[in-house]
Amino acid sequence: MHTGPQYTSPQQQAGGNGGRGAALLIGVIAFAVVFLLIVGVTVGYLVLRPQGGGGPAVTSSSASGAVDPETTSASETESPTPTDVVAERCWSPERSERTSTNPSGKLRGGGLQFIPPALYDLRSGAQITAYSNDLQGAQALVEGTWYSTMSVGAIQWQPGIEYPGAEVASQTIVDCYFSAPIWGETTGRSLDDEITEPVTISGMPGYRTTAVVNFTYSPMEKTSATELVVVVLETDQGPSLFVTETAVGVPEHEEAADQAYASLTGIS
Repeated sequence: MHTGPQYTSPQQQAGGNGGRGAALLIGVIAFAVVFLLIVGVTVGYLVLRPQGGGGPAVTSSSASGAVDPETTSASETESPTPTDVVAERCWSPERSERTSTNPSGKLRGGGLQFIPPALYDLRSGAQITAYSNDLQGAQALVEGTWYSTMSVGAIQWQPGIEYPGAEVASQTIVDCYFSAPIWGETTGRSLDDEITEPVTISGMPGYRTTAVVNFTYSPMEKTSATELVVVVLETDQGPSLFVTETAVGVPEHEEAADQAYASLTGIS
């Protein structure tokens, strides 16, 4: 601690001037350092601060332009989920489900019902008809193990595939019926005289497709051909169908198929 003024020689005064110069230089350097720190902090805040409205902070990237993997959003890294469904030819549900109950004297399936002819005294549930469910059918013996059949049910299209409408549905179901493995020992099969036309039954619009399956060889004596009729209607319960497979050349079966078609109605 100093107690009073100090005497300084000329040599000491000269050295003191040098000390003040050195001190001034140090002060300038210190000021520059502080200034740079202030500027750096300010720039860093402007660059790294959150965006307006509370948005995400700016993410950094490497010199090559690649985004830091830690800042990549989940939507950019997740693999896309496949949504395309491959349409199966002649699709059918794995299990046939019966959801309708037959009223007295009628057979019901989907949004349709009909009166089975007395000749068709055999009943069947699950059928080979493609794109359908809730099926109920009746059968009449032709000969041996060959039967004429008729049935009603609900249209059930393959999940993920858009329902094409009654016209295309009736055509597709006829084609699938023809290609089904139900024709036994017959050979030389051909699908002939196919016709599709609009129909309205009991106020329900739809389409009917008819065709004849001919055989060049048939083990039966009574018939060598089968007539297919597929009617698809828009009912209050959804698209539904009526199908007949009738032995050609067996008059009582042909008449019975016409009677069943005439009795076809919706569910009131």
